[in-house]
Amino acid sequence: MKFPGIPENEEERLKSLYMIDLLDTRDDERFERLTRIGKKLFQVPVALISLLDRDRQWLLACQGLNTRETTRDVSFCGHAILQEGPFIVKDACLDERFHDNPLVTGEPFIRFYAGYPVHLPDGAVVGTLCLISSTPRDFNDDDIASLKDLALVVEDEFYVINMAMTDSLTGIPNRRGFYHSGEKRFKELRRHEARFSIIYFDLDKFKPINDLWGHTEGDEVLKIFSAQLSRHLSPKDIVGRLGGDEFAVLLTKASHTQLFLNKLRESLEVHNQHAGKPYNINYSYGTLNSDSGEYGSLLDMVKESDSSMYLEKRKKKLE
Repeated sequence: MKFPGIPENEEERLKSLYMIDLLDTRDDERFERLTRIGKKLFQVPVALISLLDRDRQWLLACQGLNTRETTRDVSFCGHAILQEGPFIVKDACLDERFHDNPLVTGEPFIRFYAGYPVHLPDGAVVGTLCLISSTPRDFNDDDIASLKDLALVVEDEFYVINMAMTDSLTGIPNRRGFYHSGEKRFKELRRHEARFSIIYFDLDKFKPINDLWGHTEGDEVLKIFSAQLSRHLSPKDIVGRLGGDEFAVLLTKASHTQLFLNKLRESLEVHNQHAGKPYNINYSYGTLNSDSGEYGSLLDMVKESDSSMYLEKRKKKLE
């Protein structure tokens, strides 16, 4: 059996996958109906939409299988995401890459597989729309064209979800997106008794930038700051623009908080030195670790870190 390779941009790909927050979700009718259509259109017993996590394959939509998850190392889709176009296996038993794969020798006894990679709006390939049968079959050019059309509809659905959860100016999650993904991550981390942290940011003297140099310049500042926040995140960390010039970051490891803050400070200092602007991008922040108190929700933690940030901001004004 040949194990699937790893894309060169794996860490960035995972960041995008975690950002859209569809892992571990099921019974989403917009995706289930597409797999029902695929199953009927191609007359196959199994049609799936898969998402490839670091070590596992999650079946976002699933017709014809009783499982929702497999390991990534045995997945056909792990091979398919490395392709620019369709990935077709007409008879897995005759293919040296798959003949001894446990999904071929055991349930669901895959013989035929056809997968088409699906991408998020930023271009990251996150999984496939795929068809499976326990009997070999051919798959002609017309079949491939139809499979591609259906995969593009999946991508359209990703686009709609992304639009609702993303700040159109900065490209990072908006308030809705941050809390939608963040609350799930909050509960997951609490369930595993992990130490994590929240950092709340507010840009200093942002209004004068808008007033003196215009809103276009102010928008550029917001985009630069957002990019600087994003570049230092680990894949499962979450950043969001909560409104105006206010941002929040959920770091899944509290031990990384100071390192993250140091990297952010250093990279912004470099930017300010070389930007050639009549102003610097500066900020205030408040941090809060999950073990600092009893918090019923992410919102509770954000509110307290917000209060901590404003205390720092007031101190600056008095200096």
